[in-house]
Amino acid sequence: MSLHCTKRGPYVGRFLLAALVLTGTCVGNLWAQPAPSADLDRLATKAGREGSVRVIVGLNLATKPEGNLNANEKRLQRDNIKARHAEVEGPLLAGTQTKTHARFETVPYLGMEVDANAMARLRASPLVRDIQEDHIAYVSLAESVPLINAPTAWAWNNGSNGGINTGTDWAVAVLDTGVDKAHPFLNGKVVSEACYSSNTTTSKSLCPGGVIATTAVDSGLHCDKNVYGGGCEHGTHVSGIAAGNNGTTSGVAKSANVIAVQVFSGFPATSTAAAGVGSYSSDQIKGLERVLALSATYKIASVNMSLGGGRYYGTCDSSNTAFKAAVDNLRSVGIATVIATGNDGYTNSISAPACVSTAISVGATCDASDTGYCARGVNGVAGYSNIASFVSLVAPGSYINSSVPGAVFANWSGTSMATPHVAGTWALLKQAQPSLSVTDALAHLRNTGLTVNDTRSGATVTGLKRINLTTMPVPTVYNSLAVVKAGTGTGTVTSAPAGISCGLTCTAPYSASTSVTLTATAAAGSVFAGWSGACAGTASTCTVSMSAAQAVTATFNVTPKYTLTVSRTGTKVGTVTSSPAGISCGSTCTASYTSGTSVKLTAKAASGSAFLSWGGACSGTRTTCTVSMSAAKDVIANFR
Repeated sequence: MSLHCTKRGPYVGRFLLAALVLTGTCVGNLWAQPAPSADLDRLATKAGREGSVRVIVGLNLATKPEGNLNANEKRLQRDNIKARHAEVEGPLLAGTQTKTHARFETVPYLGMEVDANAMARLRASPLVRDIQEDHIAYVSLAESVPLINAPTAWAWNNGSNGGINTGTDWAVAVLDTGVDKAHPFLNGKVVSEACYSSNTTTSKSLCPGGVIATTAVDSGLHCDKNVYGGGCEHGTHVSGIAAGNNGTTSGVAKSANVIAVQVFSGFPATSTAAAGVGSYSSDQIKGLERVLALSATYKIASVNMSLGGGRYYGTCDSSNTAFKAAVDNLRSVGIATVIATGNDGYTNSISAPACVSTAISVGATCDASDTGYCARGVNGVAGYSNIASFVSLVAPGSYINSSVPGAVFANWSGTSMATPHVAGTWALLKQAQPSLSVTDALAHLRNTGLTVNDTRSGATVTGLKRINLTTMPVPTVYNSLAVVKAGTGTGTVTSAPAGISCGLTCTAPYSASTSVTLTATAAAGSVFAGWSGACAGTASTCTVSMSAAQAVTATFNVTPKYTLTVSRTGTKVGTVTSSPAGISCGSTCTASYTSGTSVKLTAKAASGSAFLSWGGACSGTRTTCTVSMSAAKDVIANFR
């Protein structure tokens, strides 16, 4: 294999060669500046109108998730990122009013506040791949823990845990508004702390001393609700659901630890808005990088992010590239990033960053029935929960009793409460099977989950999976079954065990020991033509052994139609009609019928005439005949 890149710019010799050695290829758009878009125009206008805009700048540098690199490759990649930072911050933006607030170490991005001049330079530079706004996200157990059968998982014995599987030695990183680590429900559980927060024209850092980044003791403490409102209690409540334990009640992973990462900024009250908290994307990414760094010290099962904003009808990787890169780094070392879908009640869309394809998105169900949020009863989708066909999992999220600062408890509802049920579950799975990948853990939870359909008004999503911890241990190998629908017609393919439902879902993971039966059902006007790939034949069902990844094609074709033409002979004839309708001679002597249709023709002589016989595709002297439409047919009706 040969490599060829055109040398342009003084930085090529130092940095590009190292990138090529690392990746073994050239980036196809290496010299292309960010593609023009309405969103970039909007950001440029905002920078001109307001004097500056916060953005995340993607650098044109090929990288890989760090879990896929050896130590030397990892060091080389980080050096390349640092060098590219210098190119952008130095020669490219010299003389502009640019403030860098985030130099990410493991992903090729910069968090910046730029003026209109800097924005224009970034848009025109071959050093830059994309520019995205640094968005602000907002904070979006007595019954819920038994409902998901956590006690069953607690009692599972893997032969080395003494019959106790409660998340021991594992940690959940909570990126939120900070944690009251002195709360009796969380006492002794916070093993590491960090804070990443922003000072801007509208926000104040919530880190100790007003700094924008610190990993000092107490840096992960909750903010002051008397200044910034009830959101400051949010991180403590979430942490309790994931890992709380006071000996009487507990969260999901009752022996797990907590890594408290405060990623919110305070927004003081204005003449039009009350004080509150919000989290910049750049601070969240710094928090994710901190978790990656700590993965060498602690066994971290998952990251909990009960926050979000915006509305996305599909996965949103292209508009959250920096965040996705940070999530992919964690996933490559076996850490799941678990994110709430949001609380707007959408039935066909979710918020960011849950919409990132490699995150674990979590919607909310109910563990009780009422006339409000939980009008659909136990295991119904909660009225506030955002749901879409690509949501990873659902979990209890309504009226969840957990810790809040001040040694007290409170009942809260939201996808924020559902998400730590999943993050805590991950700690149980990892204790049971430490080498379990994020992909296989998700596959296990989906395969063993309780099926939930969204029955809210206007909802269409079916086959959601609510976590259910009755099945341990986790199978070590999952393989993907992918179904493709082909042909000129339409139809559906479903599976047993459940997972495939094309329509909505055409790919699902199954354990290696599973045999999956697929059933093809043609839609009206179509016919199932047959299977190919891992299935063969024209029967409506086939069975696939999941001992390896499998791909199946189901072909549906439009049912063919054939023309029936009737002609009449005689000097004074009569009429010919058909059932099904179509032929009516008098007026219409030609009609099309679907293949296989039996058409009954009826001849009726006019006054002064008599029906004599049929000819062509019909025969005999009776006034009726039946034609099977297996091909185009011609019929003659003889009158005299």
